[in-house]
Amino acid sequence: MIRAHLLHDGGQVESDLPIDTACRPHDKATVWVDMLAPTDTELALLSTRWGFHALAIEDVAHVQKRSKYERYPSHAFVVTQALDRSTPEDPLDTVPISIFLRPGLVVSVRPKEVAAIAHVDRALQMYPERVGTHAARVLHAILDAVIDDYTHTMYSFEERVDALEAEAGTHEGPELVHGLVRVRRDLLMLRRMTLPQLELVRRFVDTDDPDLAEARIWFRDVLDHTTIISDQCTLLLDICNGALQVHSNSVNERLNKVMKYMAIVSTLMLPMTVISGTFGMNFDVIPIAHQVHGFWLAIGLMVGSAAVLLVIFRYRRWF
Repeated sequence: MIRAHLLHDGGQVESDLPIDTACRPHDKATVWVDMLAPTDTELALLSTRWGFHALAIEDVAHVQKRSKYERYPSHAFVVTQALDRSTPEDPLDTVPISIFLRPGLVVSVRPKEVAAIAHVDRALQMYPERVGTHAARVLHAILDAVIDDYTHTMYSFEERVDALEAEAGTHEGPELVHGLVRVRRDLLMLRRMTLPQLELVRRFVDTDDPDLAEARIWFRDVLDHTTIISDQCTLLLDICNGALQVHSNSVNERLNKVMKYMAIVSTLMLPMTVISGTFGMNFDVIPIAHQVHGFWLAIGLMVGSAAVLLVIFRYRRWF
């Protein structure tokens, strides 16, 4: 499916233009052509109608999974990775958006629906001045919407980390560890996805490309947002690691207490074992073994030795 928008210099926007109209040059206006899951015939327009470079078209056909920016003689080519909201079970699944850019023309190609393009489309209808009429401003609007999605995802991870961190010192079940491991894995994935985007936007800010110079100050804003996401991911990862360490220390502390009490009980039982073993030896003559009160005397020795050890342990503050 192909949708074409004509952005006039005065702020007016014409949508759903016929493709023949969109392919014609327009004075003081920018055409944005959005291709959703294009057929082979529609992809052929990239070469036959607009003359884009064959290598860029090849990247579109083979679904480029990494963000990139290339400058060709007649146009710029950008690939950015937008979050796929159609797969809630995998919030970090991405959809590549390939963007061809030259003065007066922006062509975006994507294999499926993405929220970022829908957001820009709504902004064109409601607040066209926010998008602007320059081709680079349309690119900025798409990138800004993509990074906004990353920001919302990062905030949801932040809430998960805060909840898990609050449980780290009190919760003993494996669910806490599993939750921390999952959110840590998601944060690592989000940071890995953000870093190429950060490099991409930084190149837009530093580039001498005349097609992008118009929106350089706008790209700086996107760069700030992307940097914040990257830094926040690093911070949340540190919090996750700290929460895991706190949980591990808490478990170890409880285990040490259990082991200490077990050691005390074992130590108290040791003299009892020695005394009972002594009176159980197979000798004919054992002192007090055959006396009337010999049994109670042995019990008294056992209890007395345990009591003496308890006093010593308490005096040394071992429990």
